[in-house]
Amino acid sequence: MVSPLTRRSLVAAFAVPASAGAQTTLPYGTIRIFIGYPSSGGSDSLVHVIAGALQQQIGRSVTVDYKPGPSGAAAGEQLKKSAPNGNTLAFIPSATMVGKLIRPDFPFNPQTDLQPLTLAGTYPTAFAVSPKIGVADLAEYVAWLKAGDATRARFGTTTPDSFTQYFGTMVGREIGVPLEAVPYNGARPLVADLEQGRIPAGTGGMTSFLAPHRGGRLKVLMISAAKRLKVAPQVPTVVELGFPKLVQTNWYAFFAPPGMSAPLVAAWTAELRKALQSREVSEQLGQLGFEVQTSSPDELSERLASDFRNWKELLDSLGVKPIN
Repeated sequence: MVSPLTRRSLVAAFAVPASAGAQTTLPYGTIRIFIGYPSSGGSDSLVHVIAGALQQQIGRSVTVDYKPGPSGAAAGEQLKKSAPNGNTLAFIPSATMVGKLIRPDFPFNPQTDLQPLTLAGTYPTAFAVSPKIGVADLAEYVAWLKAGDATRARFGTTTPDSFTQYFGTMVGREIGVPLEAVPYNGARPLVADLEQGRIPAGTGGMTSFLAPHRGGRLKVLMISAAKRLKVAPQVPTVVELGFPKLVQTNWYAFFAPPGMSAPLVAAWTAELRKALQSREVSEQLGQLGFEVQTSSPDELSERLASDFRNWKELLDSLGVKPIN
């Protein structure tokens, strides 16, 4: 399903003149950006801010193309099959990439089937509870768990088979109460079930949970960062709560189809970094709990390789045998 930018999102975009390089190097026609999650989640909110700025910057129509599926992998799968003509990109989180180490049917190899362009930024994982269970902090949640039966020890996860899920598993290990993961297809259904009390707890990117937290639809008990977020100063970190092993940094990045020409890779990297680094975009993304960080294609490739080594070690410590 393709979502053209709405009038409201265009008003929020910024009138940056298209550069001469973009006019002569980037292809004409509509630019599509794949995301692997349904609309109304954290990925959707982030990519629309960026896409709106890009549309104004490069002077071309930019659409968001939703490819919802398990762990968000369908975006990478679709990108792998796309022509490397510069008309198609994907906005993919690290949470999706980890699936390559866990699922035998994972549909693409992040290190060989995608062309890295630039890192977009980082965000923490959040552990939240339903307002229906009536707890104010982690200590009260642990007491609530221990006062009931095993059905209380369930948590939903927006990205199954990822460190979004394993963050919840590690929380259970640290508090001494094993927690059972319940998979959800993105943030929207999980937030709805948390609001209604159909699931007592959940894990997801803070970019997906921040707005529902502010609206009282769920309560974030902690984030996986070392420092509190400026946009959520009341939410404690895992370090403050005495769980430094739970520190976890997630990221989003832009990728192109494999085989894209060097001039197109360079052109897209430059335009994406320009949009991301603009003050207006950085501020808007910051309000969503997202810290902008960009990179060169080589730096992104190196980060991906380094993260895969670290992810394998962490999975091994959890007793999960990496398959790739």
